[in-house]
Amino acid sequence: MMDLRSESTPPDVVETPATIDSVESVADTEAILLPLEPEPRPPMLMRAVYPFGLSLRGWRRILVSGIFLLLAIAFLVRVQAILPPFIIAFLLAALLDPTVRYLERHGRPRVQAVLTLYVLGMLIVILVAALVVPAATRQIEELSANAHNYYESFNTTVDAWMAHNKSLLKFFGVNETKLTTLFSHKPVLFQNRITDALNTVTGVVQGVASQAIWLIIVPVATFFFLRDYTELRARVIALFPVRLHTEIDEVSRGIVDVFSAYIQGLTKICSLFAAVIFLTMTVLGHKYALFLGLMAGAFYVIPLLGPWIVAITAGLLAYSEPHRALFFIQVPANSFAFAVIVGLTIFAAQMVFDQLLYPRVVGGSVGLHPVVSIFALLSGATLFGIVGMILAVPVAASIQILLTYFFPKLAHPPPAQLMKEPPPLA
Repeated sequence: MMDLRSESTPPDVVETPATIDSVESVADTEAILLPLEPEPRPPMLMRAVYPFGLSLRGWRRILVSGIFLLLAIAFLVRVQAILPPFIIAFLLAALLDPTVRYLERHGRPRVQAVLTLYVLGMLIVILVAALVVPAATRQIEELSANAHNYYESFNTTVDAWMAHNKSLLKFFGVNETKLTTLFSHKPVLFQNRITDALNTVTGVVQGVASQAIWLIIVPVATFFFLRDYTELRARVIALFPVRLHTEIDEVSRGIVDVFSAYIQGLTKICSLFAAVIFLTMTVLGHKYALFLGLMAGAFYVIPLLGPWIVAITAGLLAYSEPHRALFFIQVPANSFAFAVIVGLTIFAAQMVFDQLLYPRVVGGSVGLHPVVSIFALLSGATLFGIVGMILAVPVAASIQILLTYFFPKLAHPPPAQLMKEPPPLA
């Protein structure tokens, strides 16, 4: 019987397990190298495309936020009568926060630092109420009682001067010889402006007096705003994208610190000016020295117009009453020379403060060069009048903070080689 396997298989070829494994390995390698057939994918769903690339959820969020914002604005408009004391309280908290942080850095807890400020403020109010208010009240009452006599005396003197200087007045286009006639012929220039000014002052006084409840709301709300100011500020900053938190925190803190330093500096300069005018008028023997000092401190925040108001008022009062100048020189009433001296003294003090002290105390407290402070004041007056002058310095300092943030080289000192003096010419 013939063996078929021996005939079909050469004698030198032997099937071994290793041969079989190698064949399987080659097959696997070829299978790996061959391109794989792509698996069938499920059919894609078409996504809805909305304007500006936003999704439906994004547009819903914008719609809900817009509705909420409109409702909030409508609510605030409805209750706008009660908003001012809370706005004032929040601004006071922002302005006092740098001082509270200063006390915190020296080891005081925030609540204790706030209470310290309140105690100091209470002591100042008590001292002013005990020492200044009674004397100022007596002088104001005396002024009110003698206002008619002062007016008649001034009117008589001016009428006599106008009658004596007819030719000079005609040269300037004034044909009247009496002050009352001049007022009646120039109603727009005199009467309307005086009436408007008096109505404005009366309206402000009546408005403040009618809001006596503010004296309770503002201190209480300021305390709670100041206590939680750090958290409130952090919540507002958290509304912005995370990548902007650090920048917003630094810039906003710098701007708030600038406004706080400005208010503190302005308070110092107004208090110092009031004290200087009070002492100067006391030396000159002015009967209403305290009243003029308080008036000068209050009107110092009104540039250009403030010194004119104080100087004219002081001169008119000096003209209407007898005085004892330098504690031993008797000055009679209706002394035109003494009235001029009083007015020029106030103008001189104003010039010294404006040119020397104000740029250094107020401008230096906010980090502005004195020349920049003066330029800012004049620019604010040109653009926005009295309000622009009052806010010119802190706004300029805020602009300086933004410029140094966006252009850091502005905050760096100049290169040393540029600061060297050039060699003298041969």
